[in-house]
Amino acid sequence: MKNVRQPIYETLLIGTLLAGVGGYLDAYTYILHNEVFASLQSGNVILLGLNLANGHFAKAITYIIPIFCFTLGAGLANLVEQFFHRPGAVIWQELSIIAELVGILIIDLFIGFIPGSFITSGLSLFAAFQVHTFRVMNNHPYNTTMTTGNLRTVGAASLNLLFRRGKLTTNWILLRDSFWVAASFGIGAFISTKLTNAIGPQALLGSVLILIVVLILMIWDQRGGTA
Repeated sequence: MKNVRQPIYETLLIGTLLAGVGGYLDAYTYILHNEVFASLQSGNVILLGLNLANGHFAKAITYIIPIFCFTLGAGLANLVEQFFHRPGAVIWQELSIIAELVGILIIDLFIGFIPGSFITSGLSLFAAFQVHTFRVMNNHPYNTTMTTGNLRTVGAASLNLLFRRGKLTTNWILLRDSFWVAASFGIGAFISTKLTNAIGPQALLGSVLILIVVLILMIWDQRGGTA
């Protein structure tokens, strides 16, 4: 039986780059826009509940809007998958990256002219494209915008290796992939913090540069890895 070539968007390379984007965007909005996360909606939900409980209703609204926009973005990404999930010159995964990339670029153009809540909500909407689209790496699930599930996999795979449970190769792959995705999320947040503190709002372009690299790699892979 002929082996099916693994698409690059399901590899560790793309997974770590996108996890870096996830951490980058969350650190960026947390620092500049009232401690709201762009993609980490679990954090936003927790902070929403905390502010509601403390009677800070105006502050709570700053979390409700990005949560809604993220949900909307996930629905739109699903529609992109439904309409474009077929072989062709452009694959739907590329369209999702293009949507996220162009969306962030548009937001960057209007920085200084629109409220911070619009920036965070817009980034939440486009980050949802990434979350919906990139969910499988090397035949196992993962997440590019939070680390809880990835860290769970690191723990499970580590103990499986220690006690010799399951297939050795499978557990090593799970441990390697999940560790580096979780680490990349933190590295993205670190770089974002340094750049945001140094140059301010225009640090958002750092996430765009990473997404451009991802898109170039995907197009290159779609063409069979040829120039």
